[in-house]
Amino acid sequence: MQTIPIATVRGFEPDGKDGMACESEDLPTVHHEAAFGGKVSSSSADIRPGCAALRGKTVLHINCTHMKKVFYLLTVVITTMIASSCEKEKDANSTPLPPNMHGVFIVNEGAFGQGNASVSFASSDSSYFTDDLFTAANGYPVGDLLQSMTIYHSVGYLCVNNSQRVEVVSMTDFKKKATITGINSPRFMVGYNNDGYISDWGTNSVYKINLLNNTITGSVLCGSGPEQMLVSGSKLFVCNGGGYAEDSTITVIDLNSFTVTDTIQTDINPSSIRKDKDGKIWVLCRGSLGTDFTPTPDDAPGSILQIDPNSYSFLKQITLNWDQHPVQLNANGNGDKIYFLVGSGTYTGSVYTMSINDNVLPASPLINREFYSLGIHPSSNIIYAGKSSFSANTHFLRYTMNGTLIDSTLTGIGPNSFVFN
Repeated sequence: MQTIPIATVRGFEPDGKDGMACESEDLPTVHHEAAFGGKVSSSSADIRPGCAALRGKTVLHINCTHMKKVFYLLTVVITTMIASSCEKEKDANSTPLPPNMHGVFIVNEGAFGQGNASVSFASSDSSYFTDDLFTAANGYPVGDLLQSMTIYHSVGYLCVNNSQRVEVVSMTDFKKKATITGINSPRFMVGYNNDGYISDWGTNSVYKINLLNNTITGSVLCGSGPEQMLVSGSKLFVCNGGGYAEDSTITVIDLNSFTVTDTIQTDINPSSIRKDKDGKIWVLCRGSLGTDFTPTPDDAPGSILQIDPNSYSFLKQITLNWDQHPVQLNANGNGDKIYFLVGSGTYTGSVYTMSINDNVLPASPLINREFYSLGIHPSSNIIYAGKSSFSANTHFLRYTMNGTLIDSTLTGIGPNSFVFN
């Protein structure tokens, strides 16, 4: 992990592996505002060629056998001094924290089993960027597979899937306040009054959490692989995304009684959900690649649904082609446009956008480039899109609402979502 002073960064995206021009070819090189996606070079690390305590020193070789004991004692003393000097230098160069938490958080999933998930942060005033805020604040990494981050009542909740825990952090300094355990595979969280609700793949359940003491107070069974959730009134709508199989339902939970009241039949594998300006619910069903996990004409296509939150009837049902699978549903700040990814797989795709009044998918994407994640800034409507890499740090890119590239920033491994504060 490194923190790079924004004013000293000359940025470019060095890979260009997807066959497209690197951002260094698309944009002028500038000293920039990484807070909303300033370009960060992977070669900009602060490289120190060894401990300062060793610089300019000469090592004396003592040949006299009678001096072995003295040499040993001197070695111990010198080693201790060097270690102490190096430790002081390390402390002096430790990562500072930002003055506030106003900005964008990039949720970096990390590689499975490697424990290298992270949360990058770029401040709104363009003065601060770090690729691992959680480690900077707490002194240890967040864990293995960071699935999502939710801010509720000025507290951050980090669902660390493979570590089987939810880290609770202060939104003042991002330091840990508590850890919620007892959930097998936490995916997403939403809040309602003083309670939180966390979806769990491992048990196909939603857990209820008392947010005053961060303890589990109950659970209810849902469909297979519960994913994103949405609170509408006193109801909780749970997308059952299929997990490691398939599902075609949304579970409706009454939050006052914490019981399942209805099950909405949908197309295959509903995975993401949002509400528009009129209170209507939008759902992406990503479809399926079948048992061969390969795009073929016999695959179940994806679809886009608009649902009435009271009657549960479909107001729109837009079925896509067999090789079109939508994921990563977002809405703009006004709630009158939706944004999402569409690809031939079920996890990545190009950026599409629609008015909530549209009835068909646009003929072409707004941004014809494959991404793993998507976010829309609620006030500027700037588009954030993360590239897919689980072997090394990769980039997220920013675009205007018209699809014009603004810049690119090096972030962590597998950026899967963006959270604005």
